[in-house]
Amino acid sequence: MVDGVAAIGGGLELRSSLLWPDLVLSLLDSMNVARRCARDDDVYELRPLTHKEAGKLLCHKVFKDANYKLPNDMVTQAKFILERCRGIPLAIAAVGGLLANRPKKSSEWTNLQEHLRPGFESAAHDVKGVISLNYDELPYHVKFCFLYMSIFPQNHEIRHTRLLRRWMAEAYIDKSYNRTREEVAQSQYNKLISRRMIEPSNKARASMTSECCGVHDLVLQIILPKSIEENQLFIMDTHCNEAPQSNVRHLVVARRKKNEEKMASINLTCLRSLTVFGKCPESLITHKLRLLRVLDLEDTIGLKNKDLKDIGQLPHLRYLGLRGADISELPSSLQNLRFLETLDVKDTKVTQFPAGIINLENLSYLRVGVNFAAGKMGEDKNVGKHSYNFFVTLADSICSGYSEGCESGFAGQFSVRAPEKIEKLSNLQVLGVVHIASSQEGRKLGKLSKLRKLGVHLDAAGEARKELFRSISSLVQLEQLEVHCESLEFLKGTIEPPPMHLQSLRLCGHLGNLPNWVRSLTNLSKIKLLRTGLKQQDIEVIGSLRNVIILGLWEESFAEESLSFVKGTFQKLKLLDIEGLEKLKTIRIEHGALPALEKLRVRKCLELYNNEQGLSSVKSLQNLNELDLTSCGDKPGLEMELRKQISGFHNRPVLIIGKYVETWKEMMLNSLYRLFR
Repeated sequence: MVDGVAAIGGGLELRSSLLWPDLVLSLLDSMNVARRCARDDDVYELRPLTHKEAGKLLCHKVFKDANYKLPNDMVTQAKFILERCRGIPLAIAAVGGLLANRPKKSSEWTNLQEHLRPGFESAAHDVKGVISLNYDELPYHVKFCFLYMSIFPQNHEIRHTRLLRRWMAEAYIDKSYNRTREEVAQSQYNKLISRRMIEPSNKARASMTSECCGVHDLVLQIILPKSIEENQLFIMDTHCNEAPQSNVRHLVVARRKKNEEKMASINLTCLRSLTVFGKCPESLITHKLRLLRVLDLEDTIGLKNKDLKDIGQLPHLRYLGLRGADISELPSSLQNLRFLETLDVKDTKVTQFPAGIINLENLSYLRVGVNFAAGKMGEDKNVGKHSYNFFVTLADSICSGYSEGCESGFAGQFSVRAPEKIEKLSNLQVLGVVHIASSQEGRKLGKLSKLRKLGVHLDAAGEARKELFRSISSLVQLEQLEVHCESLEFLKGTIEPPPMHLQSLRLCGHLGNLPNWVRSLTNLSKIKLLRTGLKQQDIEVIGSLRNVIILGLWEESFAEESLSFVKGTFQKLKLLDIEGLEKLKTIRIEHGALPALEKLRVRKCLELYNNEQGLSSVKSLQNLNELDLTSCGDKPGLEMELRKQISGFHNRPVLIIGKYVETWKEMMLNSLYRLFR
């Protein structure tokens, strides 16, 4: 599949370069380009929405109800607005987002008509006109956040937390009298999402969250010139030949060659942010960047430890993003960054902090360790290439019989030891995943009273586990908790009061049955379980929690042969991911269970019965849009039954079938990923 061919020459060149051009699907914006690059029979023009479909979309965006009946005095205005949008979903959604933030009155819709009256040459111009109008309506402080999106390349998936932390570092977000900066930033983000100025990525849609977002090509065409014209942004890429004639605030380096020569001609003294995509220039950090607030080198290629040695020369730095970079240590000069708020070294080889990190008293977001849940549940989990290659090597060794002695030191290699005197980082709100190996380290975590997100890998027994539990019990603001330990039995103690704000719970290790305090987690929306060994009664406890929308049951998380979802449970669940349950033979869904389920994934469950009992009553899941049964072995009877059950669904869910069963080496590789993620 090829997207974004805009000119006839490019389309013809592409076709002539392909070995099997007839097997390629190209997505084009122009029918003229399409007809010149392919036979007429091979061109499909995507039809716009019908008037009825467009009306439903507009009502859904404005009134949150696709079947809302418009008052008589608004029907004419709606008809005109929909005609101007020409059945284009993006335009309708943008207009709907605009109207949703205005009073629901006929006069408001009439006023919008006046802005849409000028004729446009094409549908693309119509969309741009609507988006420009939406932009003009934004509050001035939200406009800064919106224009900031032009820093990221076309089709780039932007992690939600990365964007918000950068906004805060740039001082675009002010703390209000009754809300934290994080809450204000989230509010601004939600405004842009609701107006369709930015949109959740495909991965975010798959996981029912907005953890990643992106900017539509047409939107980027509007905001990029605005940012450049105001001397806010300069992009150094393959199309760049001249340095900017005036000072810029934001520099983007996206060119793989000759970066150093070009950067030498740019005035860096006024830069507030520097973002690199692709190859990282050598000698990047210099005293000329003394006003820099954001240095984002996430997933860059070629960054070395020595390139960071002068990081202490950037006294105003608030955001340092090194996620996915090929580095193994942080420089001692890091302690000079007294204003640093965000330090992200996740998915790197960094295993310890420099001693001076405890001097960073403004640090509130500290992401460390390697994420080994890559690709799980549709989330944005990009594991660095170096960590993947390591696991391939380790899997090779284990499969070859050379695994002795590897296990004991492995956790320490790929998680980061909590720094001594970590309690001095009193402003920490996000911490993890850190390696805890003593009761003293576990006890100190309890002093970080502002923690909202905590991830720990516990590599100790006895008193250390009790101390960690006491610390968790005292962190009343926790929203996300992730715990890895060989045995999680210590979590079964009493927590008074329970962490009522907890929204995400990830547990890896033997548990047997759920702690009693889990029943009180009314705000819990996401649960991921691995090796917990739960029973049917525990599944029913989870099902009684009214806000759970995502459930992941992975290897050894469920210990019985039959898994049932009983009537009345999991009323809001949208994603159910079952993988690697070796004993599982039947999955039974009672009528009235899982009524909101949209995605059901069953993978690597080889013992499932090859008949309707293997996965029964799927026909009751009328909101299902994806059913994935892969790597479960040869199950023709079950596959036929599933096709029959979903054949009458009005929304035509996608059925993904695959017989692939991984090799022993791949199984070992995946197990290692999950164990130490």
